[in-house]
Amino acid sequence: MNTQIAKIPLRQVQDVKTLLHNDQARQQLAAVAAKHMSPERLMRVTANAIRTTPKLQEADPLSFLGALMQCAALGLEANTVLGHAYLVPFKNNRKGITEVQVIIGYKGFIDLARRSGHITSISAGIHYSDDELWEHEEGTEARLRHRPGPQEGEKLHAYAIAKFTDGGHAYVVLPWARVMKIRDGSQNWQSAVKFGKTKQSPWYTHEDAMASKTAIRALAKYLPLSVEMADAITIDHDEGTRVDYAAFAQSPEDGPQVEEGEEIDGEATEVDEGDRHQQDADPKGATGETEEKPNQKTKERKPEAKKEQDKPKDDDAGIPPASDPKFVKLFQDIEAELTDGAPARGILRFHEAALAEVEKEDPDLHGQIMSMIREAEAND
Repeated sequence: MNTQIAKIPLRQVQDVKTLLHNDQARQQLAAVAAKHMSPERLMRVTANAIRTTPKLQEADPLSFLGALMQCAALGLEANTVLGHAYLVPFKNNRKGITEVQVIIGYKGFIDLARRSGHITSISAGIHYSDDELWEHEEGTEARLRHRPGPQEGEKLHAYAIAKFTDGGHAYVVLPWARVMKIRDGSQNWQSAVKFGKTKQSPWYTHEDAMASKTAIRALAKYLPLSVEMADAITIDHDEGTRVDYAAFAQSPEDGPQVEEGEEIDGEATEVDEGDRHQQDADPKGATGETEEKPNQKTKERKPEAKKEQDKPKDDDAGIPPASDPKFVKLFQDIEAELTDGAPARGILRFHEAALAEVEKEDPDLHGQIMSMIREAEAND
């Protein structure tokens, strides 16, 4: 890319492709990025987001940049298999342009919640009518215990639990009717209904993941939050707000400006890698009372949704697997082992040869796997 393009004033950048080579855009990103987000890593993540979600290239470049800056400021990688956050193109019919909004994945909320330093673990789950055990009692003898079963029955509750460093814990339980009421009030669902795209909504394709996220957001009201977590709750597009990211890109010192959501035709999807209900839980359960079977898998009630998840294709949630399916399988195996409490160092030794192959053939996926392992190692 020639020097002239790199020096174009940010306001004059015409497309996302040019934006990636613009000096001022890189400076804006570097100025807001969290300490652990290196410029090199940001560029790789950005390129991957565009590759996996091609319609981002049609977006207003400043809106794209502002959304990317938001993810960088939160310290969340967008549109990767980690499932922390998603850059999603939305057609703003009022303006006649495509804008970008940030949707925080429930794994992203878990990661942000733990940064407060007061939380050792946080998990979320869904209670089905055919589960092996469900005990929930409020009052002076408050407790919550859950042991998943086949998970083919009716969905009855969504819940989230956090364990504090001082030994205490907090949890919330939402009746399924309440979860559905929250869904019906979200802009994403309302837009999906308006434009006849409910089957493309994450509330349809990945209902459990969205319900888990809803429970974590409800639990957040009772937690000591990190600044990033509080910001994420404010800007998360799924809750009916929109952010003027174009303005944020030009004036980051003013912060992202949140507005009431407009009627925009979106294509938001969210993945639940591995369909694991108890994400990030410690081996004994987040409170010592919640029980879970190792490698317990969620079975979706909707055959179409399950088929969609099992099918590795490029337009599935805008986040495709790596080019080689065996590398994707390795990522999923390591994620499952970490979730089940296996020591990070032992996993590194066991998968040493396979990880070396991934590093050679697919550096980006290798970086994501190592980031996941290092995070787990820091908490061992």
